[in-house]
Amino acid sequence: MDLLTLQTISVIIAAISVVIYIINLFLASRREERNKRITLSNNILQSLFSEEGAKRFAELMNTNWIDFNDYQKKYDSSVNVDHFAKRYSLIINLDLLGYLLRNKLVEPEIIYNSGGFISAWMWVKFKSVIEEYRKIAYGHDAFREFEYLANEMWRMKKERDPTFLTDQTYFPSDAFEKTFKR
Repeated sequence: MDLLTLQTISVIIAAISVVIYIINLFLASRREERNKRITLSNNILQSLFSEEGAKRFAELMNTNWIDFNDYQKKYDSSVNVDHFAKRYSLIINLDLLGYLLRNKLVEPEIIYNSGGFISAWMWVKFKSVIEEYRKIAYGHDAFREFEYLANEMWRMKKERDPTFLTDQTYFPSDAFEKTFKR
């Protein structure tokens, strides 16, 4: 072989090495990004479904009010900071989880199989309150990712168990169907 052929082979090998290095960097970056998303969603899910999160959920589900005025008198942040903190912390986590889901940063199966269906319960319970607060305080886009999450979890529930109507310990038998009507 002559010198020119050896130099050409050397340049080709160097170029291939650079391409392989760039591909490896790209793949490593994608793995790292995926791991970050998994960690973030796991942290949110652990917060939601920890013992403390389960107590917060149960306390919120056991609240009662007649209408929005009654709700404000009993549970608004100006009169009941503890309730507000519990409600807000749970709903904002569900909102973030909905954002991750909408942007395909977490798999719907992971959320659903990790108990994410509680978002549908929370949406049924607090939909009317959130809609009123959207009108008077938060703006129309408030908690839209939570709403999206709840709708997706309800859709998945109906696909997996078409006979499911509601959790009758908290709601009338048609509450879910009315809330999530299409």
